[in-house]
Amino acid sequence: MIEQKENNLIIIKNKIVNSLMKNGKKRTGEKILLKLSKSLQRSTRKNSQTIIQLAIINLTPAFKINEQIVKKGKRKSKKIILSFIVKNSLRVMNALKSINFIAKKDKSPNGFSKRLCEEILDASAFRGLSVEQKTKLQDQILLNKRYLSNFRW
Repeated sequence: MIEQKENNLIIIKNKIVNSLMKNGKKRTGEKILLKLSKSLQRSTRKNSQTIIQLAIINLTPAFKINEQIVKKGKRKSKKIILSFIVKNSLRVMNALKSINFIAKKDKSPNGFSKRLCEEILDASAFRGLSVEQKTKLQDQILLNKRYLSNFRW
């Protein structure tokens, strides 16, 4: 039981490092993760691992949107196709990508690790831009609920 828990923590750590990696250099992802954990420890009394896990749990989407480019003559248009149930391993990666995207998108004068820390703290408290993005996606899926009848369970 303890070994399985340690294996899950190692897998989650590797996924976080892979999502933070820049230009294929894993060392930079590890440095960012170390800065993130230190800043999380400074800002709260809770364990940084539990805060990160709670943020990932709050951001794991059950649904996904796929975009297809449709050509009509010389024009290109994007057609949004709603893909429904996502595998568990992809859910974690989608949550990490959304945190990373929001932290990169924010252009505050703080460093990237500070913005990432703030977003993870917001996500663990179930507020922030990434949580709003997830709820917006869920609402969009529920509006198109009629497609669920064609989904093969």
